[in-house]
Amino acid sequence: MKNSSTLIAFISALSLHLIIGGLLLMNIDFSLPKEKPQTPIINASVVNQKMFDDVARRKDDKKLAEKKAQEKAEQAQQRLQREKQLAEEKRQKIESDRIQAEKQKVLRKKQETERIQAEKELAAKQLKQQQEADKAKKLADDKAKKEQAQRQEASKLAEEKRKKVEAERIHAEKVAQEKARKEAKIRAEKEAKRKADAAAERLRQDELDKQMAAEFADSFSDARSSKQLSEIARYKALIQDKISRNWQVEPDMKGKSCTLTIRLANDGFVRDVKQVRGDPKVCDSAKRAVLKAKTLPIPADAEIASQFRDFDITLEPSF
Repeated sequence: MKNSSTLIAFISALSLHLIIGGLLLMNIDFSLPKEKPQTPIINASVVNQKMFDDVARRKDDKKLAEKKAQEKAEQAQQRLQREKQLAEEKRQKIESDRIQAEKQKVLRKKQETERIQAEKELAAKQLKQQQEADKAKKLADDKAKKEQAQRQEASKLAEEKRKKVEAERIHAEKVAQEKARKEAKIRAEKEAKRKADAAAERLRQDELDKQMAAEFADSFSDARSSKQLSEIARYKALIQDKISRNWQVEPDMKGKSCTLTIRLANDGFVRDVKQVRGDPKVCDSAKRAVLKAKTLPIPADAEIASQFRDFDITLEPSF
């Protein structure tokens, strides 16, 4: 660019000099002096004055021409200067525009690169988000399938359990019904046996009472005549004898005794029996014997019988 500016300045100066030289040559008269006609000299002073005037006029014209040429040269120089300045300004503008264009190009390229990078990053981000969404959806689908399978399995197990429970319930009902039937049968058999045993026991007790009455009738008839036993002592002996008949004694009870309180109904039925004192084992065994007897002999005389409604009796096992 610097060489180009120097060349333009050189051409402009050379052109200016050529123009000035041309103008000067235009004012020089190269023609040979013409032969003046022979005229009579009228007045030398007049002729000289005219010649001087011409010379002066030509000098003025030459000066004017030089001045105009100089002005033209200056104008040309100024024009060249302006053109040079305009050319420089244009060059600078072109250079500035070029630089600006280069900057814009670089900026556009940078922006394009950034746009492409941003698009790549956005695409990568969207791809990652899509992959994560797909992964989350797959996990959710797998979880849903697993939960569905678990629900189906749980439902299946629940149905199987329900069927099993229902079968067990039906079986339990059948077993319970069978058990109830058997228990009812056993209870009926036991009740029948109890009634039969009770009837047999009543017959045995009645027979025992009759036998005791017969035995004691003979013994106490002789005793009344001989010892005059009181009616109370007689019935206590009868009661003790009946208890002894129902008493299952053991060898280790020998030498031990028990005192019981017995309460009887009007017909001799045993209403209650309690231990007063004595060996616990002997007392328990004696209580069972009293309850087993169920009824005890009681006097027919109401006055004497009243003493047997609630009385104490001491029992000793006999071997």
